Amino acid sequence: MSAFLYVCTAAENETEQQKPGGEAKMKEIKSGEWSPGLSDSEKETLFEIAEDTLEWCVKGAEKPFSFEKYKITKKMKVFTATFVTLKIKGRLRGCIGSLSPVAPMYKSVHENAVLASMRDHRFRPVAAAELKLLNVHISLLSPIISIPSADDFKLGEHGIIIEKGMYRAVYLPEVATEQKWTKEETLSSLSMKAGMSNDSWKKGAKFKVFSSVVLSKEDDH
Repeated sequence: MSAFLYVCTAAENETEQQKPGGEAKMKEIKSGEWSPGLSDSEKETLFEIAEDTLEWCVKGAEKPFSFEKYKITKKMKVFTATFVTLKIKGRLRGCIGSLSPVAPMYKSVHENAVLASMRDHRFRPVAAAELKLLNVHISLLSPIISIPSADDFKLGEHGIIIEKGMYRAVYLPEVATEQKWTKEETLSSLSMKAGMSNDSWKKGAKFKVFSSVVLSKEDDH
C-alpha cells in the first residue's frame, strides 16, 4: 500500500447527528459538495472496523482480522482513498492515509487504522492503555481531478497536489483553512513542501484537486 503521512485537521461545513442513548455525536465535516453518501449505519460500521482494528493491533494481531461480523454494503465496497487520524485530548497520536483509492473503503479504513496506530514514524505504537483515550477521525477523499491552472483551485474546498518534474506535494482541504492562508500563501507553502522555491507554482507546474469528508464522533479540538 502506498501511503502518505499527513496531519488530518478539521474542515468546514460541519453537521452533527445525535446517536441514540445519549452517546457521542456523529459529525460529518465536508470541505465541498462531494460526499460518499453513507448512511448513519454505514458510518457506524466504519467506526466499528477502525476501533476493532486498533484493539486487534494492540493485542498483537495474532490471527488475521475478520470482517465477517460487519454488514459491508455496496457503498462501503467502493474503492476510496482514506485517512485515519488518532488523537488524545486534541493532540495528534497518529495519522496515515493514501491519496489513491487502493482498496475498498472498509478495507482502506482498516489498513490505515493499522498504519496510524503502529507505523506512524513520528510516534511510538499505540499501547493498550491508550485505547479508551483515543479519538478516531476517518477522512474519505473524493476522486482526484486535474485542473488547468492554479486559478481553478478553490481555497478551503479543495485539497491540492502540485507536480513539477520530480517534485510532488499535497495539502488536504483543511490545511489552508486551519492555517488561515490565502491562495498564494497556500501554493507557496506547497511548493516549498515539495522541495522547490516558494514561487515554483507560478510556471510549469501541474495541479490536481480533491475534496474530503471527515467523520468523527467527538470534537476533541
